[in-house]
Amino acid sequence: MEHTCSGIEVKNPMVSTKCAARVLLKDIRANNDIPGKALNQLLWQRYGVQVAASSLYRMRSKALREINEGHDISYDQLPNYCEMIRITNPGSSAFYAWTPHDHIYRPLQFLNIFISFKGCIYGLLAGCRSFIGVDGAHLKGNYGGVLLSAVALDENNELFPFAWAIVSVEDTENWKFFVWHLKNLLNDIGRGDEWCIISDREKGIEVALIELWPKADRRYCCKHLCKNWKKPFLGPLMFSLFWLAAGAYSAFTFKKAMDQLQKVNPAALIWLSKVGDQSTWTIHKFNEAIKCDVNKSNFVESFNSTLGMDRARPVLTLLEGIRRTIMVRMCTRKQASENWVDDDICPRIKTGLKVITQESRACKAYPSADGYEVTDGKSVLFVSFAERRCLCGRWQISGIPLRRYKAAYAGGIKSIPDSDQWPDFVMPKIQPPTIKRGVGRPCRERRRDEEEERKGKRRKTLKCINCGSYGHNLLTCKGGPTAKQAAAVAASKRGKGKQAGVTSGSA
Repeated sequence: MEHTCSGIEVKNPMVSTKCAARVLLKDIRANNDIPGKALNQLLWQRYGVQVAASSLYRMRSKALREINEGHDISYDQLPNYCEMIRITNPGSSAFYAWTPHDHIYRPLQFLNIFISFKGCIYGLLAGCRSFIGVDGAHLKGNYGGVLLSAVALDENNELFPFAWAIVSVEDTENWKFFVWHLKNLLNDIGRGDEWCIISDREKGIEVALIELWPKADRRYCCKHLCKNWKKPFLGPLMFSLFWLAAGAYSAFTFKKAMDQLQKVNPAALIWLSKVGDQSTWTIHKFNEAIKCDVNKSNFVESFNSTLGMDRARPVLTLLEGIRRTIMVRMCTRKQASENWVDDDICPRIKTGLKVITQESRACKAYPSADGYEVTDGKSVLFVSFAERRCLCGRWQISGIPLRRYKAAYAGGIKSIPDSDQWPDFVMPKIQPPTIKRGVGRPCRERRRDEEEERKGKRRKTLKCINCGSYGHNLLTCKGGPTAKQAAAVAASKRGKGKQAGVTSGSA
């Protein structure tokens, strides 16, 4: 009788994780994030066997350790990596620090590392705005850590990362380390005190900037301020009034928002006074010399999100991923702008001007002795010829020629060979920091705020197709909303009516 069962041949116990890692090493090297199903399909197509899902992920982890080396070895190679940066990119800044050797039997442990390439430094000086965002992102590797990054905006309002550091923990001392190197870096190019720095109000950042860089202009991220604002002042009315005050381009609009806050809740003005000077959070008080009205640090978080799964890799792989991302970005933008006219303005600025032109069709301009008086039917604006500015704002829409944009990406970053090709450096042996294991399985996803949409959800509110009520679906339907749900809907409607009455009365 012919045997047709293929269970033994398909899931052959002889196919170990070591064997599967050897035959699929090239595929995993080409794509470090290849899913387990794809690896099983490759094994089936090539060898006619399959492996259990748990064995697949063990196999991929083993292959990644061989490709990227282990987390322990990666920390030991960081001093050599700093030397290679100085050799391949002369003029770059690469500093590495470890714990002091206070005992003969105590090994040296990683403390922090700071990196900035020469092409980024001079591109920052030649073609970027004097506006810097700083923020931290937690790493997901075996030893944790925090990535501190500094990102500027070029003349086309695109991200320009120029300095980053890896520290063991986000505290005041490590922020002082980062701010001190950042200040010295900008002092070396001759513009140490002309910069404006935006960040959240973390105590470590504030203390470091106040002590080490007091002359730098400051801004607070209004998104983080709003998150703290919503705790004592609930409701959509207070939310909209906060953003009306924070986004005011003129003193008149700001005063109108503050008067409404005074009528609704006087305690809100006391809360805003404790935040700090108005020049740190409302647009109409921003320094006009910066030519930038950005009041959120989201662009720094956007740079952190480009790292992807590299945040879970060994630190050397992470640093090489950052370098390669910025190197490709600078080279790509340089090539794209080669055929652009030098005296023209940047594409994004053109788009912004078109939007403003479309919005200003209903405005009328009346010439005056020193400019134009412009009215939109409700309020009067003023455009000055001498200072080349408009009191209504949009300072990021400035007619900077494209030659500055090209200068920002003229240098670029040179490639660094693989670690197998590095010369033998006489460096101390550095151990990784102490492991701090948390409770439960390590989380790889970024923690989202309450108002952010969750990944995979198409709608925030479910609607039942059976009874037409919200809050449940067909499977859990019990014939309509419960008494508690109906009372909550009625209360929300009454609250909206009261807020509408307050808004109409204050206006």
